[in-house]
Amino acid sequence: MTIARHVLVLALGATLLAGCAIPRGGPSITEIVDQEETNIPVVPITQWRADEALAPPAGIVPDEFSLAGSTDFEELRSGDILNVTISEAGGDGTFPVTLAGPVTIEGISVASDGAVTLPFAGRVDASGLTTAELTTAIRQRIDRQLFRPQVYVTRIGSTGRSVTVMGDVTQGGAVELTPQTSSLAAVIGAAGIAREEGAEYVVQVHRDGATAEIGLDTLFSDPTYDIPLQPGDVISLRRDSRFYIIMGSVGDAARVPLPRQDYMLMDALGSARGLEERTADPTGVFVFRRDARLSDGEPRDVVYRMDMSDPVNIFAATDFPLRPGDVVYVSYASFTQTDKVLRAISGVSSLASSATRVR
Repeated sequence: MTIARHVLVLALGATLLAGCAIPRGGPSITEIVDQEETNIPVVPITQWRADEALAPPAGIVPDEFSLAGSTDFEELRSGDILNVTISEAGGDGTFPVTLAGPVTIEGISVASDGAVTLPFAGRVDASGLTTAELTTAIRQRIDRQLFRPQVYVTRIGSTGRSVTVMGDVTQGGAVELTPQTSSLAAVIGAAGIAREEGAEYVVQVHRDGATAEIGLDTLFSDPTYDIPLQPGDVISLRRDSRFYIIMGSVGDAARVPLPRQDYMLMDALGSARGLEERTADPTGVFVFRRDARLSDGEPRDVVYRMDMSDPVNIFAATDFPLRPGDVVYVSYASFTQTDKVLRAISGVSSLASSATRVR
């Protein structure tokens, strides 16, 4: 009777095991590498440089920004604020003295129609002229009213040459562009950075429906990204919220913000406390990447494979930058699945032993 019960329980356990899939933490190496159904190429990590063109960009600057050039501070435009000083030479008795001394008209704005209105001269077109050209135009207007008139025009400011700064800055709002502060780095520096220690930041410039995006550290380290600004630009500084995902047989699986643009695969594995010692297969570390470009230049989904048992792969991983949206997956060793089966059978055997004792 004891043997019969033993066999019955074991048979029942085998039937249950046969009808149920053994739980797994993710796909096996074979399932990832098999390309018959997925048609997704699996590329050794040592060949990652073929995808180098789409590594995390230091900055994205459309042609609208690079071709616009610097703001022209010589030509006047609507919103410019001027000081105009008018004087005349001393009379010789032929003409009456009309001005006892120089007269300065302060804070004259170039109107929306591009003109300024002055005593003696009336309305004078100013938009598109330099201060020297406007000086000549005013002098010609008042030449018949004053004796040898002298005119001095200076631009002291502008309400039409400003950009808007917002985001993680200490002094947001409108910032006037000047010849000394007309580039992106200068404006961001003037606005101040409310920076959190250890965080990475991205600068965006919005202009006429186009957007340029540059990493803050790249902006201050590479002058080629210090683009000249145009009046009306909107600049935002924000913390970089791009993420990668690490999962599988690692110490800490998580959705992790990319802390910087040169964040490498080995950095990610180290931050996750490395591979799980008991369950990980070191030959099966994978990076799933969308829209990678291989040698043919066409964007496609790609899986990069790293074999941590090979020192060459480890060196390659220290130079392999993660991109936003990458999924890092560490596969489980085949013996892990076997161990799960053995533990399941061991549980059934224990059940059989218990059934034998309770007869």
